[in-house]
Amino acid sequence: MSLLLVVLAGLALAGAGVLRLPHRAGRMGPALAFLAGLIVTALMIRSATGALGIGRATDFDAIVNHAVEVAKEDDAPLIVFTGASFSRNAISEDRLTALLRERGYPYRVINLSLEAASLTERQRHLDDFMRRSPRAPDIVFLEVAQVTDERPAFIFENSKFSMRAIDQFDLSGTLWSTRGMMEGACAGTAACLRDLALTGIHAGLNLLNVGLVSQGKTLSAIPPMEAYDGNDTPREEIDPLWRADELATAADDGPVDGMEWARTFRAGQRIRLEQEGVRTVGYYFPPVIDADSRAYAEGLCKGELSAFTCIAPDDPSLLGPLDGNEWLDHEHLLDSGARIYEAWLADRLAASGVLEGGT
Repeated sequence: MSLLLVVLAGLALAGAGVLRLPHRAGRMGPALAFLAGLIVTALMIRSATGALGIGRATDFDAIVNHAVEVAKEDDAPLIVFTGASFSRNAISEDRLTALLRERGYPYRVINLSLEAASLTERQRHLDDFMRRSPRAPDIVFLEVAQVTDERPAFIFENSKFSMRAIDQFDLSGTLWSTRGMMEGACAGTAACLRDLALTGIHAGLNLLNVGLVSQGKTLSAIPPMEAYDGNDTPREEIDPLWRADELATAADDGPVDGMEWARTFRAGQRIRLEQEGVRTVGYYFPPVIDADSRAYAEGLCKGELSAFTCIAPDDPSLLGPLDGNEWLDHEHLLDSGARIYEAWLADRLAASGVLEGGT
């Protein structure tokens, strides 16, 4: 890494020399030269680190590395689930693989999920996996949740100024997040202004390669980590009466369309995945106790996503068995709850017909 820093410093000096203006250029000239030199140097650094496979190492990179290893070790057709912590605590890829194979489907399940992952961050790492995987997934299931549709910069609730937060605000991530916030995808005016300001700051840090060289790593060399985060001990006490009432409340809302930015993002995402060889794109949402959150997913399945395989968890045959000590907290399952969900999900996948045609 020290040698790389020396090389990059040399590139910066060379860029400054090329862009140097005459002394009589006035105040504007030096300012423009400095700005141009800064941008060119940043781009040169980004190009050099990209060619070397160096990036801001995050847990998501470790999860991608695990997924690539799995894809290389097993030549079965792939079914990928990608989402936030709802999915990270709900899907063990080994167990769901076994359940599908017990039902006669040869798929290998891969879970690409991490807490507080926005739509754009998930796509960024799904792209990375697909670039490195020996084959495209047959099926990709994308998590849909009200919180990530309505908070494109949700990472700010989890972590600010971290390598992970800076890394996701590249040009694409910044534009999509800004568009969402301009459409009101944040918790009120004050929160929108705060998130817009934080987005601008993080985009600047990303552009200037903050942390990329000083703390960057060769991403493919990061120790792999499975996404599934099983837990046996609750971290939150849950009122059993409230839990029973919420789980017994069925979604009674009609069809729902997500916010315009999220709908547009999903539409483009489907086209891109299909162009890259994915046979089927579907949607899902793991169970949570809150009835309104489940209702939103059910509404999307009836509305915006009605033309696609969409699996919402508002099913009494699933929620009934979860009315017990199966919850890590009000939004996430314990390992015992994940086992219940996985068995139900395997049945729903088989009944949907989406698994037919896997080779």
